[in-house]
Amino acid sequence: MSNESSTGGPAAAAGDGVAAAARALGDLAGSVETGAVPYDRLVAGGRRRLRRRRLLTAAAAAVLVTAVVGGGAVLGERGRQTVSTVAAASASVSASGSAPSSAAATPTAPARDPFTPVRVRVGEGTVGGRSWQAWAALWPAAPTGEDAHRQEELLWEDRHAAIPQLPRTTDAEVDRAWRADLDAVNLYLTLDGTRQVDDSVHRTVVPGGPAAVSLPPSPFSGGGTVLGLKGAELGDSPVLICGVAPQVAKVVVTWVTGGSTEAVPVAVGDSPTHWFALAKKPGSDARTFTLYAADGSVLGADTTWFRSS
Repeated sequence: MSNESSTGGPAAAAGDGVAAAARALGDLAGSVETGAVPYDRLVAGGRRRLRRRRLLTAAAAAVLVTAVVGGGAVLGERGRQTVSTVAAASASVSASGSAPSSAAATPTAPARDPFTPVRVRVGEGTVGGRSWQAWAALWPAAPTGEDAHRQEELLWEDRHAAIPQLPRTTDAEVDRAWRADLDAVNLYLTLDGTRQVDDSVHRTVVPGGPAAVSLPPSPFSGGGTVLGLKGAELGDSPVLICGVAPQVAKVVVTWVTGGSTEAVPVAVGDSPTHWFALAKKPGSDARTFTLYAADGSVLGADTTWFRSS
């Protein structure tokens, strides 16, 4: 049996609550003004709330900007990213009344900077007792023609430091060569730690760009160059630097006089073109270059490099 009495049970309590609510609603209805809707007061009240919201937003943004400037933020590409972050945080404060949770932030990949090259050593060895290193400097594609001219000036300065006689590229040449979907790759050698005058500049496709889609499938994706010849720095053993597709895991060259040499392609930044480098065997032509995938399957072959005839 229930311990509740017939007069003090849940049903009676509920009835009392309904009655109390009805009396409250009646009192509230009696206090409501009748007549025309007070549009002027509604509009004025909305304007006051809007002004207060704008003042709060401006104050929040000012505090955030002051914190950034006080912390010594540096403008430029990273500075622009910082200011964008501040603006986003300010908008979030205005919309929700609180700062966004750090746990909800999604990290973004660093932007490709057309004015700062990515330098990677793509091969090294010893010839005649001298140590050589092959380098690829990737200059990400300039998004505009104006940026292309600035990039070319920086690239020329970088090369000119090692090649004093290097002529400047003309504006017309820059305009003809520039494409927003092509990176510039400067290939060069160092010998005993000193950059040599022999170098080369190639254009390669940007990751995911339309040029990458339109090119016919080929394991040789970036072309190549043979360096170390201009000043006879490496005598009979110049260095080949060649670009290949990312699926190429190993390159094996066999020599006419016997034996073979292997090289492993190296990624340079986020470019889809990987690069390898190897020196010619003194006194011997190459018989063939064979490109292998990671599973050992043959992806392609070339018989034109390091051939005297």
